[in-house]
Amino acid sequence: MGLDDTLVYHADILIFGIILIFTVASLPRAYARFSRRSEWSQGHLLRSIAHLPSTKPRMNLNVTHPYPHDSENPSFMDFDRGDSSTVCAPLPSLHRSNVVDEKSLPKVPNRDPTLPSIWHPVASVLRSRVHNGYSVNQVLLMLAYISIIFYVSFYKSDPFTDPVRAGFVITSQIPFVYALATKNNIIGMMVGVGYEKLNFLHRLVGKLMVIGANVHFLGYVYKWSLAGDINEKLADDSIRWGIVALVCLDLLGFCSTEYVRSKSYNLFIASHVVSFTIFLFAVCYHEPACIPYVVAACVFYILDLVVRAIKTRITTAKLRPLPELGITRVEVPSINAGWRAGQHVRLRVLSSSIGWWGWSEVHPFTIANVAETSEGMVLMCKKTGRWTDSLFNMAQTASYGETGKEVGRDVRVMVEGPYGGVGHTVMSSYSGAMFVVGGSGVSFALSAVPDLIRASTDVKIIDIVWAVQDPSSLTPLLPLFVNLVQNGTSVRVNVHVFYTRAISTTFDGMYLPQGITLLPGRPKLERLLDGAITNTMSAGGSNGVFVGVCGPVSLAHTVAHVVKDSNVRLCTAVGGIKLHEETFGW
Repeated sequence: MGLDDTLVYHADILIFGIILIFTVASLPRAYARFSRRSEWSQGHLLRSIAHLPSTKPRMNLNVTHPYPHDSENPSFMDFDRGDSSTVCAPLPSLHRSNVVDEKSLPKVPNRDPTLPSIWHPVASVLRSRVHNGYSVNQVLLMLAYISIIFYVSFYKSDPFTDPVRAGFVITSQIPFVYALATKNNIIGMMVGVGYEKLNFLHRLVGKLMVIGANVHFLGYVYKWSLAGDINEKLADDSIRWGIVALVCLDLLGFCSTEYVRSKSYNLFIASHVVSFTIFLFAVCYHEPACIPYVVAACVFYILDLVVRAIKTRITTAKLRPLPELGITRVEVPSINAGWRAGQHVRLRVLSSSIGWWGWSEVHPFTIANVAETSEGMVLMCKKTGRWTDSLFNMAQTASYGETGKEVGRDVRVMVEGPYGGVGHTVMSSYSGAMFVVGGSGVSFALSAVPDLIRASTDVKIIDIVWAVQDPSSLTPLLPLFVNLVQNGTSVRVNVHVFYTRAISTTFDGMYLPQGITLLPGRPKLERLLDGAITNTMSAGGSNGVFVGVCGPVSLAHTVAHVVKDSNVRLCTAVGGIKLHEETFGW
């Protein structure tokens, strides 16, 4: 075995060793999760359970007023622009005259360790955002990966006189770039995170491969030009196959830019499928030594395709428009179990009404309700582009049902998932929870909060902070929020809705129940987080606060900054803060 083989072999072993370190570090959280029997059947496969209790109340889908009114009750409207934090009144006494058997009480779930409670200053620095929204954690990981690749590329090697080294290096990265690209990510399963959380590493490895392939080719062109036999070399079949592989990688690099992804996502997907398939064949014909690495990549990809087929369901969904939110509500009654709060599915609409090529597009959406209810799975698809606009227009089409003419229509869909979510984190093991959501990101809160209320054994305070543009967005979701506030018997639920668009509508007669506030302006997240921590401690909680954010990337960055700068004394006293992000930017 030569120096080149030895270096890339040891580099792959080192990378795999780093993955094992993260895997071992995640074992306590994995144990805390899977020690609960219910977790073995949740978050893996979508399914249907018969004879579930009816789910009420549902969303207000036929609104006659732009805002909620109550003519019999006095108006209630909180316009406090100053301190947007709230302090809950003491929870009602839970003592009873009858003696309670301790064995009948729900068991407090094992809790994953919260490092920020002990190493808060270090954790705060690691959570800081630096370049392009990447955290210090991510930057350090990327720098470590780049250092390994650069070391094996340039150790006792000059790319102009020894271009073969770059070829060995990029070949060794083929299995990693494929493994990181799969939806059923084996690396993500080992470390306990979803594929979308590792997408930044997939892009990094892909860029390194593109750079390395060009260095490899240009080094040989330089070498052949000096020797004067470039035409003879380019006529060789193996060299031509190498050029084909290089073209495929360069095409992938160009089509993976943010500009192409945002302007033509279909081109991005098509270029990946075609180019990477051709690339695998081309590198094998270019250099037979690449075959073992290609076989490993094919194993990862084929396994992913098999698991994705197992996770896919073809069924009928009901589309309903929510004009106040600019959202299409997708109801899938035949799927009502199998997911965890915060997970998403990939949706494909099998109808020509969504466009000539719309049926070929797959889009991820966070599941917007709790599992195991008769309502089935609910998705909230916000209008953000051509495909989602077409979906909304389909939902507005009038159809005829059992009650006569109604808005909405049935359509065949392909649902794949569930994916992502909070990983091994057990949300119900924390003493408090705060969900900061923007727009359609409220889906995360609508699935997580009912689950916490239903399975709560330790959670005492739950705050929902929802930022929208128009206050009328509250109207269709008000029945759900009221249900959450009123049904939290041992859990205090508060809903804070903030609207940012100036309006001229009067609020005369508007009524909101206690626990729900509607405020103008952007939420003061620092005060709200301090309030959530204080309320949690006042209720006797000391097992930490879970903070979940779902929405635009900018919102996630803001929340991460607020958590980083949170009061060290309060964080330590409450038991630490666990931050989880679900963003629309990956």
